[in-house]
Amino acid sequence: MKKKMTLRQQVLRTSMLMLLLSLLLGMIVIGVCMALFVDKVPDGDKFLMDSFAFLFGKQTSGPRQGIPYLVLAGVLLCVLVAGLCIILSSRMTGRMTATLKTFRQAADNLRDGELDFQILSCDLQEMDQLGQSLESVRQRLKAAALAEAVAQEERGLLMANLSHDLRTPITAIKGYVEGIQDGIANTPEKEQHYLKIIYNKSQLMEKLVRNMSDFSEYELGRMQYHFEYVEMGAFLRDLGEEYEEDVKQNQMTFTHQIPGGQYVVTADRGKLKRVLDNLISNAIKYGRPGGAIALTAEEYEGGLVIQVSDNGKGIGTKALRHVFDSFFRADTARSSAVPGSGLGLAICRSIISSHHGKIWLTSEEGEGTQAFIYLPLQKEEEWLG
Repeated sequence: MKKKMTLRQQVLRTSMLMLLLSLLLGMIVIGVCMALFVDKVPDGDKFLMDSFAFLFGKQTSGPRQGIPYLVLAGVLLCVLVAGLCIILSSRMTGRMTATLKTFRQAADNLRDGELDFQILSCDLQEMDQLGQSLESVRQRLKAAALAEAVAQEERGLLMANLSHDLRTPITAIKGYVEGIQDGIANTPEKEQHYLKIIYNKSQLMEKLVRNMSDFSEYELGRMQYHFEYVEMGAFLRDLGEEYEEDVKQNQMTFTHQIPGGQYVVTADRGKLKRVLDNLISNAIKYGRPGGAIALTAEEYEGGLVIQVSDNGKGIGTKALRHVFDSFFRADTARSSAVPGSGLGLAICRSIISSHHGKIWLTSEEGEGTQAFIYLPLQKEEEWLG
């Protein structure tokens, strides 16, 4: 690759070129003038010899007669040298000005949000570096604009899905309330059944609204935490009993194996529960009819590893690399029997990272998915003291 010239080198090069060309031009002009003078003026050669003698301090009468010619030759030489310098300087500054105009146009485009152009390279090193910096800014802004456009589209889709999920339980609640008002629930048992469904649907709506609130906090970077010492054995066993009923309602089997002992972590109970709610919800959503879901935990290298596994349809290798990206959906079809979009794995990762833990997935298409959460355990003297 050809090494580019710096601005200082370009100025020095142009200055040296002007000097050399001026000297050469001066010698040519003087030589031509001397030849013409000797040829056209009687005793011209003697006059030139007397002129040189005069320049070296010898007084003669000849040079005084030739002073006008010398002055004319000097003026002519100065005009030619000045013209040469102007031409070379204009050429150099013209190239610089053209490059600066290109950069100015690029800056105006960036200011106006016009990003579909390219800044070409320049011969001058400093100008080229500036051009590369502007091109890098343009590429980053364009990538950010494209990402924002995709995120905006996905955000709109998510809001539409959440609205759909809210509309479903609202419609059910209205229907059962109307049934009670119209006397369809004409026995205490049937009325209790209706009220239980209304209560369950209201709980679902509460969960959806809470998820929307978490999504807004995540988007704004204002998610609040209330950390405390949490004994994970009892915490997970309570959740296991709660999840067991939810899974059974979806014609699937659920098992949970939580080891005995004290496993204390510093955590926000509500946020941690919502992460597990999302993992269980995904296991139900993408599980197969009559499938199995398991919640287990074990101690590992100073922490507790919580695993949620299912034997559903699994996730492809390509999609698995993006499951924690914001708004990513491995399957855009909304065919789940379980309403609600959950927290989303991107928010789950943010929550677990705030707990100084890790979350990851393994999966195989047609075999199922395993979600893992690692949380560092607190030393006994810390939470007892």
